[in-house]
Amino acid sequence: MTSGELVAQTQTSTASNEIRVPTVLTSGIMIAALKVSLKVWGYKRTIEWIRRRVENVPVRQDVPATVVKAAEWWVAMAAAFYPGRAECLERSLVLYYVLRRQGVAVRYCHGVQPWPLISHAWIEYRGEVINDVPERVSEFARLPDQLP
Repeated sequence: MTSGELVAQTQTSTASNEIRVPTVLTSGIMIAALKVSLKVWGYKRTIEWIRRRVENVPVRQDVPATVVKAAEWWVAMAAAFYPGRAECLERSLVLYYVLRRQGVAVRYCHGVQPWPLISHAWIEYRGEVINDVPERVSEFARLPDQLP
């Protein structure tokens, strides 16, 4: 799918489902804000802040997977252009926040690999990995859910 087709599809989907897909600029600003939050407040307080803002948002059942993939694409583009590094944690938390604030039933997942010790974060929608590949995610033992 070309970026032009993705934009056209996103605009159509957004209009019919009232889901706003973030732009590259918006996603980049959110990545920067999240990186600052993680540095200043730490992981626990950042997760609590996100939880407070999404836990009472009603879940929508009518969101097509194409809209979710479009949001993932724009967040990934912002991460690619971000000066410095936007790791899986920042990308996943921004994508989760953007979609969950609009009622999309995405799942924030965090896993760990024992040797070498590394962690990884990703987002799932309807049981499918959205911002990574299933083969990569299968290398990690999933931690308990930290966000609603």
